[in-house]
Amino acid sequence: MPNEYPATSVQGKGDQAFSALLEEKSGGKIKIAHHFGGALGFKSKDQLDAVGDGIVQVANTFIPPLGGINPVFLLSSLPFLSSNTEEARMLFDTARPTYERVLAKYNQRLLYSSPWPSSGIWGKAPLQSHEAIGNLKMRTYDANGTQVFRDVGSAPIQLSWADIVPLLSTGGIDAVLTSIESGLSSSFNDYVTYFTAINYDSTINLVTMNRDVWDDLTPELQAAVEAAAKETEDKLWANASTIIQNSYAEAERRGVTIMNEVPANFRKELQDASTPVIESWASKMGPDGREILTSYRAAIKNIQ
Repeated sequence: MPNEYPATSVQGKGDQAFSALLEEKSGGKIKIAHHFGGALGFKSKDQLDAVGDGIVQVANTFIPPLGGINPVFLLSSLPFLSSNTEEARMLFDTARPTYERVLAKYNQRLLYSSPWPSSGIWGKAPLQSHEAIGNLKMRTYDANGTQVFRDVGSAPIQLSWADIVPLLSTGGIDAVLTSIESGLSSSFNDYVTYFTAINYDSTINLVTMNRDVWDDLTPELQAAVEAAAKETEDKLWANASTIIQNSYAEAERRGVTIMNEVPANFRKELQDASTPVIESWASKMGPDGREILTSYRAAIKNIQ
């Protein structure tokens, strides 16, 4: 089971919780060998084919880099579409049938989703204005973020996780768009000491299994996999808010200054730059995209 992120990250811990549950529920018949930090040489964008081709049986994959394969993988990284964990879960649940249908084309079964805390910007200074992010050499993780920050005057570059620290440590980039938790898991605080909490998006990883491997399991073992996956997914989403609070406390302990107050005019500038990104995504998705957005927006209205 490869995972591009460290064992200490929220994704790594989720993997370990899943495998412990699965071993228990399968009576020891299924055991998972973890490979964290890209140890098998796969970046997230490689793992879709790795699982589909049976090179690995299961993987935990950060999905925005797969947007070039199918635009549905960019849904969770659409900027400012969800503003908290509850909304992010509703967005995933709304789109789950579409994820399942797309993944089936790549010979795999969706087991569960695994959330990240909302993305902000790790940097060497507070990044709360147009002037502060102008010409900023910053890492983004997909086409959505690259377009948004280019449109507001930054100099974004799309990088996979494994490429960040080498560039951050040498000055190749000055800032990183990611969550507070993921930055801590790779000790970004050794290079930058500010985190601006713009609540840009709430991205997810998807844990998937090779369909042939799934079909070869007995009905009892399939039930064990499904039960372990559901329990893991529910716990990860339920704990997301606690992880954010704990991460902020840990960041401050390491000397990171958390910038929670984002001026309204700067947030509006970012949101305005996001509108064409969301519209472009919906157009590329076709009727499925419009249906997902309409259903999701109706759902969040019911809880507001």
